[in-house]
Amino acid sequence: MSTISAALLAGLSGLRASQAGLSVASQNIANASTPGYVRAELALSPRPSVGASGGVDVTGVRRAADRFLASASQIASAAHGAAAARADLLTRAQSSFGDPTSGPSMFTALDDVWSSLTQIGVDPSSSVRRGDAVSALQATFAEVRRVGGVIQNLVAEADERIADKVAEAQDLIDQVAALNREIQLNKRSGADVTGAENAQSALVDKLSALLDVRVSPVIEGGVHVRTTGGALLVGVTAAKLSYSATNTPFGTHNTIMINEQLGANSNIEPFLLGGEIKGLLQARDQDLPALADALGGFAGALADQLNKVHNDNTTVPAPTQLIGRQTGLLATDAVSFTGRATVGVLDSTGALRERLTINFDTQTITTEAPAGSFSFSGGTVGHLTTAINAALGAATPAGAASFSNGVLSLNVGGGGGVVVQQDAAAPSARQGRGFAHFFGLNDAVSRPTPLFFENGVGSADLHGLSAGGELTYEVRDTAGRFIATRTIAISGALAGSTSTWGNVVSALNTSGTGVGEYATFNLNTATGRLEMASNAGFQVTLRGDTTQRGGTGVSLSALHGMTDAALAGRAVELDVNARLSADPTLLAVGKAKLDVALGQRAVEGGDSRGSAALAAARNTVLAFQGAGALGPQSTTLANLAARLGGEVGRRAADIERTASGAQAVMDAATDRRTEAEGVSLDDELLKMTAYQNAYAASARVIQAATDMLDILMTLGIR
Repeated sequence: MSTISAALLAGLSGLRASQAGLSVASQNIANASTPGYVRAELALSPRPSVGASGGVDVTGVRRAADRFLASASQIASAAHGAAAARADLLTRAQSSFGDPTSGPSMFTALDDVWSSLTQIGVDPSSSVRRGDAVSALQATFAEVRRVGGVIQNLVAEADERIADKVAEAQDLIDQVAALNREIQLNKRSGADVTGAENAQSALVDKLSALLDVRVSPVIEGGVHVRTTGGALLVGVTAAKLSYSATNTPFGTHNTIMINEQLGANSNIEPFLLGGEIKGLLQARDQDLPALADALGGFAGALADQLNKVHNDNTTVPAPTQLIGRQTGLLATDAVSFTGRATVGVLDSTGALRERLTINFDTQTITTEAPAGSFSFSGGTVGHLTTAINAALGAATPAGAASFSNGVLSLNVGGGGGVVVQQDAAAPSARQGRGFAHFFGLNDAVSRPTPLFFENGVGSADLHGLSAGGELTYEVRDTAGRFIATRTIAISGALAGSTSTWGNVVSALNTSGTGVGEYATFNLNTATGRLEMASNAGFQVTLRGDTTQRGGTGVSLSALHGMTDAALAGRAVELDVNARLSADPTLLAVGKAKLDVALGQRAVEGGDSRGSAALAAARNTVLAFQGAGALGPQSTTLANLAARLGGEVGRRAADIERTASGAQAVMDAATDRRTEAEGVSLDDELLKMTAYQNAYAASARVIQAATDMLDILMTLGIR
């Protein structure tokens, strides 16, 4: 009788196992087309019995998951997510520049400038031709501003997308952590957990496209999820990510925080090595700023070269006043020019009536009618202005000079005109720019803040920063972890009337109150530019600047070009001088002859030497310092424009190739994983047939045991 009982139990266990197998196979077939579904497999084991098999036990249902193929797929997904995000933004940035070879673009607009300047030579007196040249110049800088604006909009978009993707990642992390609890509970009760595990796996796959993740199984059920850099996203509980976007152009971006409630060093960005969020961070912080800086550098070089020539030119008749640019200088600053410059005072007929020779080496101004000498031996910009004003005041027609809030102006009354030129034998220079050029007395292109940053201030010059302003620096290590914030205030001794740029440098380099432990500041003696170099192991960033130099409205960082707003900002702020836009006849297309005898004509109608010089600026070699994507080089403006377009195109093409390669790798990894984990209908149908046959066989075993029991009962065997 024990043998019959064993046979009945064995048959019954076979029925149960076959039913379970049919259920699993049916589930697989039903989900064959479900994305991310991992094939379920029935786990069976023999049921031992004394002397013979006791049947079969269903030990569980498990997923046919391949941990290593899943990891490879997730790594590939993260790489593709990062590359695709960068490619999208860089391709759109590149398209904003336009095609240099066809259609309207910044480059074709610039070609129109050179062409229109050349055409002025046909008839220099034509107001129409000068208007065309000014319009072409306006169109060029409008295109520069448009492209610069597009890049800044893409930076803002990347920042917004980071905020959205962080919120999406947080939602996925929360769901993965919730499924961990469900899986562990069901596993303890012996319930089927494959459905929850499949759902969790699909969530992790989605998360891997946003963040590079590494998954490790937990014995109790569920998984732990970390970034490749080691940040724990899902453990016993879910990590808390937070980020808020900033929409201020050239503003300071926030950092993505993890478990900020736990204290300092909760920046997760150093632990991200892939994923869409990492790609957006790279595009926002590296790729797009490099293009913005390069565009700003090119726009600045173009404007500076045009201004250099235009300041040595004149209109016919000569202008009655010359109003300079915002230099950021104060009247107390040292003059710091060498060489000589000539100021010509003309009457209404264009005849030269007075010649002022400014000798910066001897710090004197000499005049000829009447003969006189005016000293500015005090050596400051204020002393120079006073001397020029006195010399112009003695001329006929009389003129005046003023310097207010960083701007130098010259004017002549009585219907006369004023012209400034470099001395041919010993041209004036302050950090490589002539007198009129440095002060921007006859600029063609202007900007509200300094256009260039070789300002020439020295350590002994008064810094002139108003009391109450502050510089705020943030310090991080090379991994991006927060170290410190330091604020240097213009207060106390530093706000004193005798405080110099040397004192500012000392305050910045002081450990504890400044950032001396993390960076070194230096006032470049060749340019007057304040420079900073982070010490090894640290990244020091200027996060805030509320300083202002006297009444100029110019901050320390704007004067010295220490921020993206100062450097890349040139691309969105430069425009044709407002006076020139209002009156294109002020385009200086002639050159004065300031070496003629007094009383002779110094300007002539029909003079096209100035327009020829402006057109020649296209092929004049300049030393470009380098900015963003463009390295330092000596080249012409024409070549610099071509190299800018080429570099933008190359970078976009490179990341597109990277994205295409990452797509191919991701597809291959996904295919391999699908082959190992996916559902084959043929295989499942074969399993169903096998389970059906096993079910029938188990039924026959039960039937045979029943028949045997009936026979034995009939024979009266107990």
